[in-house]
Amino acid sequence: MIGTTRSDISVCLITYNHIEVIESTLRSILSQSISDYEVIVSDDCSTDGTWERILEIASRDNRIRPIRTPQNLGMARNANFAVSNCDRKYVALLHHDDLYRTDMLERWAGVLSRNPNAAFVFNCYAIFDSDRISVSPMPGELIEGKWLLEHYLFPHWGCVVRGTAMIRRDAWDQVGGMREQFGMLADVDMWMRLAMRWPVGYVAEPVITVRQQRPSYYPDIYKGSSWSWRRQRILYEIHALNRLDYLDLSTIQGRLSWWRFRLKLSIETAKWLAYSLVRKKPDIILTSHESVTAYDLWPVRLFRKMLQVTMSSSSNLSS
Repeated sequence: MIGTTRSDISVCLITYNHIEVIESTLRSILSQSISDYEVIVSDDCSTDGTWERILEIASRDNRIRPIRTPQNLGMARNANFAVSNCDRKYVALLHHDDLYRTDMLERWAGVLSRNPNAAFVFNCYAIFDSDRISVSPMPGELIEGKWLLEHYLFPHWGCVVRGTAMIRRDAWDQVGGMREQFGMLADVDMWMRLAMRWPVGYVAEPVITVRQQRPSYYPDIYKGSSWSWRRQRILYEIHALNRLDYLDLSTIQGRLSWWRFRLKLSIETAKWLAYSLVRKKPDIILTSHESVTAYDLWPVRLFRKMLQVTMSSSSNLSS
């Protein structure tokens, strides 16, 4: 890693209630091909014994620095809390249920060292207990941030960058870390804001294996496969605010792009409303007010209102 020392790296592992997998995750972090990096494990007031297990593991490896949030903060605030406790050049932001290939930190830091203008580096992902690899074609090791925005981050509601990446600390500080109002999706917003200002690094190998093992008592909104209107609304807000920052609304092209986005948002909401109607899922319709944003076009507002009134009337008649 030309220009990089091993002590440039802080691993920030954010954890909450994952006693079943925390030890294997930590073992994969501690088995990296480089050494002398620090591992900050920030526990968000776990109640299942995770914190006690972390302390036990830390007693056997002095690279681990366990810290605990003063109260349960949620993912975004815990990430900000963890990063505020480190001062090294590169921050590897990791999650408590994934597995990390032994050369992950070396590969990540190598990309940032060779490309000092890159804000962060991410990779493709292997899926645990399967042969599947989640790959999105990229143009190379260094990607123009605007290219990533326009080809991946803006066109799709899902995010090609997971919550795990190595971030240049000065870039993190310049954008202010994660915007905590976006909760468990705050990383999506942060990747957009970073890509708006800097190039992005990429490792075209699955140096991370995604497990996404969530205990049954986890809140639904934190489960990767869980869908909700609240989750949709947060995504809508993230996409809208970042487009407003990115687009030049004083130009015809900028205004057209903005209206295309509002149409896309409204179609997405209408799609879920139609799905709930066809599949006879009244709860989705009755809670659809949770998806309301300032960016909805009037036809979808009318469609949602009509369905809600109809469904409410039907519920009252049946009761």
